[in-house]
Amino acid sequence: MSIWFTEELHPYYRKGIRIKKILADEQTQYQHLQFVETEFFGNAMILDGIIQLTERDNMGYHEMIVHVPMLAVENPKRVLIVGGGDGGSLRQVLRYDSVEEVVTCELDQRVVDLSRQHLSASFGDPWADSRSQLLIRDAFGFLEENPGTFDVIISDTTDPIGMAERLFSDEFYKLVVRALTSGGAAATQCEQPFFDTELIKTIYKSAKQLTKNPAYYYANIPTYPGGGIGFMYVSDTPWQNGLNKAYPAGQNNYINPQVHQAAFALPEFFRREIYE
Repeated sequence: MSIWFTEELHPYYRKGIRIKKILADEQTQYQHLQFVETEFFGNAMILDGIIQLTERDNMGYHEMIVHVPMLAVENPKRVLIVGGGDGGSLRQVLRYDSVEEVVTCELDQRVVDLSRQHLSASFGDPWADSRSQLLIRDAFGFLEENPGTFDVIISDTTDPIGMAERLFSDEFYKLVVRALTSGGAAATQCEQPFFDTELIKTIYKSAKQLTKNPAYYYANIPTYPGGGIGFMYVSDTPWQNGLNKAYPAGQNNYINPQVHQAAFALPEFFRREIYE
């Protein structure tokens, strides 16, 4: 079997990858969930027709969304992951010896179940770690119930479509900041500079009203629209606090000190839109 899968997140832009085998295909309670084996990128997870990750290039996403805030905070102990049912962000968080508890708040149990089956070669089974706690529930209510609780919050979410739209709202960012400990930091999936400039401007405005040192940064991921994805760093603690710190035990495949710093350097058209 060899077919082309074509993704159209935006009406004016398409991308395609060649698929060797369909591994799983089901309509869950919340979404159309597929796992496929691709010809170049390894196994991939697709939600509602949109690629969420592949084995080959997920490191740019997971390492950058996790290590930037984790390194900025001194000895983070309690971490919340919003979404992240594939386990990739969890795997990176658990590399830190200081971490005592990681709560993953994922809406769809089937994302976890099928990821454990089809992504174990890349992620192992981080859910089996005694520090990991999985909650199958809406993150909004959990955030409301836990003010001042987490040293780091990772919002590892899908695109702002359907139920996920709320995870890009001013209300959500207020809840995230409220749930942080003093000096804590959050990083959120924050879309693509070329396609989502207005949304990112709105989110940065919210983050700036809530914290002292928000900043947008960026990673290259070929299977995402435009070849990359951005993140919003949200904290009173400067992201620069994480520079020149040792990475946790284990191998990095994307982030290094040079990439860490360069990720915050934005193209002029975009920097002007966001920061001026």
